[in-house]
Amino acid sequence: MSIPRIYHVGIVVAALEPAMEEFSEATGVTWGRVQRFPAEFATPSGPRTFHQTFVLSLEGPPYIELLVRVDDSVWEKTGLHHLGMWSEDVAGESAALEGRGCAWEAAILDGEGRRAGGCYHTLPNSDARIELVSRAASAPRLERYLAGGDYR
Repeated sequence: MSIPRIYHVGIVVAALEPAMEEFSEATGVTWGRVQRFPAEFATPSGPRTFHQTFVLSLEGPPYIELLVRVDDSVWEKTGLHHLGMWSEDVAGESAALEGRGCAWEAAILDGEGRRAGGCYHTLPNSDARIELVSRAASAPRLERYLAGGDYR
């Protein structure tokens, strides 16, 4: 599967089912299976477990990702949240974004404590974020999801 570097747009919503219906009616997209699971993230204030609920459009790229709002998290504010980008080197690109003034907010770590995916950086002049996603780790998950399976 050939997927461009920017492959999805994340939007935080208050309630998933009404948002899915609204986006389907407005854009004609259909949805994969709703995903619900806890995920461990590193944050500037320490490790956190967040209970995530999200769904991806089956049409794309760019795919539309709807994420349910989570209090006291990187997904606290509804609206346009992030551009999801494939990365071959999440830790290196994360450091480069920080060097350009893009504050790091959260990331999934690998077994050696390096930022490995789900790595969010806020752009300094907007409320939008870049999410760095490991192509090696997550492209197979996306393929499985688009074929009707779960993302995990």
